[in-house]
Amino acid sequence: MTNDQRSTTDDSSTPHVVILGAGFGGVGAVLELRDAPVRITILDKHDYHTFQPLLYQVATQELDPTEVGYPVRDLLHRHNNVVFHKCEVNSVDLAKKQVVVDGMSPLDYDYLVLALGAIVNYHGTPGAAEHALPLYTMNDAIRLHDHILKTLEAVDKEPKLIDDGALSFCIIGGGPTGTELAGAMADLLHTELKADYPNLPIDEARVIVYEHSPHLLAPFKPKLRDYARKALEERGVEVQTESGVAEVGAKEITLASGEKVKTHTLVWAAGLQANPIAASLGIELAPGGHVPVGPDLQIKDHPGAFAIGDIASTTEAESGKPLPGLAAVALQAGHYVGKAITHIIAGKEVKPFKYHDKGTMAQVGRGAAVVELPKGGTLTGRVAWLAWLGIHLHLLSSAEEKTSVFVDWGWNLLTHKRGKRIILSDEDHEESNS
Repeated sequence: MTNDQRSTTDDSSTPHVVILGAGFGGVGAVLELRDAPVRITILDKHDYHTFQPLLYQVATQELDPTEVGYPVRDLLHRHNNVVFHKCEVNSVDLAKKQVVVDGMSPLDYDYLVLALGAIVNYHGTPGAAEHALPLYTMNDAIRLHDHILKTLEAVDKEPKLIDDGALSFCIIGGGPTGTELAGAMADLLHTELKADYPNLPIDEARVIVYEHSPHLLAPFKPKLRDYARKALEERGVEVQTESGVAEVGAKEITLASGEKVKTHTLVWAAGLQANPIAASLGIELAPGGHVPVGPDLQIKDHPGAFAIGDIASTTEAESGKPLPGLAAVALQAGHYVGKAITHIIAGKEVKPFKYHDKGTMAQVGRGAAVVELPKGGTLTGRVAWLAWLGIHLHLLSSAEEKTSVFVDWGWNLLTHKRGKRIILSDEDHEESNS
C-alpha cells in the first residue's frame, strides 16, 4: 500500500487534516502539526513552495527559479503523518466536509485549512487579461524574464521596433511589487543588459510606473513614500501617480486621461483577488472574494474549517483593522492554525490569532529600501536594504535555499552582476506577445 492510499483509507479514527495550498500558510500549518495526533493531506497544483516576495528577482535575473522555489516533498521528508498530492482543487463542500479534486476520489476531512492564495485582479480593465504580464506565480516570473530578453533580441535584429515602444517597459501599480520590480528592471537594463547589447541604445529604454493613487507605497509613511520615489527616479524610473489605465492592447495602453503609450511590455502589479475556489464554499464572501473568518481564523458556522493567507479576509483581533497580505502574516497564521487544531483535539481553549508585526518593507533598487518598524520607527537606504535582506533570508523555507540565495546576493553585491541571462522557453517572440 502506498503513502497516498494510506493518507485517505487507513486509521480512520485519527483526525484527518486537509490543507489546500503549499504556500506560506499551508507550509506553516504542516510544520506546526508535525507531531500532532493527526494524519495530514496537503494539496497543491504545483509540487513546489514558492517564495513569492522574491519573484521579481527571478524576473530580473538576480535569482534562479530554484532559489525561490523548493520541492514540497523535500519539505515533508521528516513528517511521517503527511502525504502530498499534486492536483487541482475543484471545490469545497463545507456542509459535507469534503474536498473535490482532479484525478482522485473526494477527500473527507475533520479539519480543513484553506490556504490557496489569490489570483491577479485586473479590475475589469479591457485587454489586461489578454495582454498584460502579471507577477504572482513562478510561471509569471519566468514568462516575464523570457519576455524581456526576447524583446531585446527582437530589437537587436530590428532597431525600428524602438519607435513602436519596444524599449518602453510599463508597470501598472505602485505598491511593493511594482516598486521593487521597477527598481530591479532599471538596474538590470542599465548594467548587465547595456553590456550584453552594445549596439542598442539602452540609455533610451524607459521604465514607467503608473499608480492611480497620489503616492507610491500608499500604506507607508509619507517620508518613506517620498524616499522610494526619489530613489526610483535617480535610477531613471519615470513615476506617474494619479494615472490609471483605461485599456490595454497588444502594443499600446490607453491611460485614464486618454493618452496612449506604445509599449511591448506591460506588467500588471495592481492588485489581487481571492482564489475562485472561495466561490464554491456557499457562504457570503468579503470584498475581493475573500473568505471572512473569525478571531480564531475559522469560517463562521463551520467549526474546524480555517481560511488563511491571501484567500482570507483577516482582521487584527484588538483593533479590527484588516491584516496586510504579507508572507509573514500567512506564515504566522499557518503556525497558529496548526496549534489551534492541536488544542481543539486536546479539548483546550483556542485563543484569538494575534499577528506579531515585524515591520513592513520594500526594496527600491540595489542598496536601497524602505522599512517601517512595528513601533513607528523607519529605515531607509543601505541599512534598510540590509534589513530587507535579513528578513527575507529568515523567511526562506530551507537551509539549502538560504545558503544559495545568500551566496548569489553576496556575489551580486560584490560584483554588481546578476545570474545567467538565458531564455528558458522555446516559444518565439511573436507567441510571447500574443
